[in-house]
Amino acid sequence: MKRKIYFFLEQLEINRSERITVSILMVFIIISSGIYYNHEPAVNYDKDHYENLERIFQERSQQLDQEKQNILVRYQPRNEIEAIRDTSDLIGNSTIQPESAKVSIVETEPVMNPEIININTANEEQLVTLPGIGPAYAKRIVEWREENGLFTEKEQLIEIRGIGERRLEQLLPFIEL
Repeated sequence: MKRKIYFFLEQLEINRSERITVSILMVFIIISSGIYYNHEPAVNYDKDHYENLERIFQERSQQLDQEKQNILVRYQPRNEIEAIRDTSDLIGNSTIQPESAKVSIVETEPVMNPEIININTANEEQLVTLPGIGPAYAKRIVEWREENGLFTEKEQLIEIRGIGERRLEQLLPFIEL
């Protein structure tokens, strides 16, 4: 075996000092790889610390979900809000509310059904009852009327900042001149 290795090295035509250097490097690589694979790294974390972080994360997530629900409440009709609360009650409490309880909650809310409003004579409080018109839009309509006079066409509402064609289409059935 030694002889075969010697003749193999002779065929490579490397001198003795190069053979020693290559042998030392090979031994170093074998030792370092053995150490690398057999060495267990030390654990660099504290389990209690991560459990505390996880608890804080869960609390903050719940707080953000609650804030999100509070924001969504402003933009959903009352019936959808009650449906969301009912489903959250089902998930959270694992109980089903009786149908009479659901109906009584929904029936207590007044249904906003706007009447036909004259936009030339209506004040801000009356304009707010129109679908898609809030206090800011109502104020802009009154200001436009004060600056430009009475509306001569319903389509003039487009001239008010923020009222576009889509909102105007929603308003047309509920306004008159």
